[in-house]
Amino acid sequence: MRLDPVTLEILGNKLAAATEEMCITLQRVGRTLYVKETADFCCALAGLDGRFFAYPRSIGVSGFVGLDCRPTIEAAGPLEPGDVIITNDPYASLGLATHLPDLHVIAPCFHEGQIVAYTWAFVHCSDVGGRVPSSISPTNSEIFQEGLQIPPLKLVRRGEINRDIELLFRANTRTQDANMGDIRAMLAALDVGLKRVARIIAQ
Repeated sequence: MRLDPVTLEILGNKLAAATEEMCITLQRVGRTLYVKETADFCCALAGLDGRFFAYPRSIGVSGFVGLDCRPTIEAAGPLEPGDVIITNDPYASLGLATHLPDLHVIAPCFHEGQIVAYTWAFVHCSDVGGRVPSSISPTNSEIFQEGLQIPPLKLVRRGEINRDIELLFRANTRTQDANMGDIRAMLAALDVGLKRVARIIAQ
């Protein structure tokens, strides 16, 4: 399928606007200063190859535009509507996460029973355990000192949060409610992205 330049530009703007709406949702709903003040977060849309094809132009971290979601998606196994993957593991994600405080979530966009894209969001989490508050120290010498490592797992299955993962996360952070608030803000942002993709496909 080939698109004329005008249609392609309109589509590109619609998709970029969708990612910016995701980011605005995340920032408004988020709980911590990393989201509200520092804006250490972002949202995007990824294709079936795991690469971003739509990225916000004016909000969020700009340096993550080249990240690859595919290794994380493949590690999590088959996905169903309503599933959401979470990870902060730099090794298992092959570099999607740059350090443990960065939590990444990915949800599949389904159309007529097939995955057509993925929504993605990340937040710098204020604390994931480890040897010091905020989990970051220049004196850390190994990843285990940073805190809880989360390999690619399904945080949400068919629309329901996995309570075991939530309990494990809460037990390994010093700021439980604030961090869970940011995770729920990311889930809200993913939901906005899924709805916008569905609307654009319908149009």
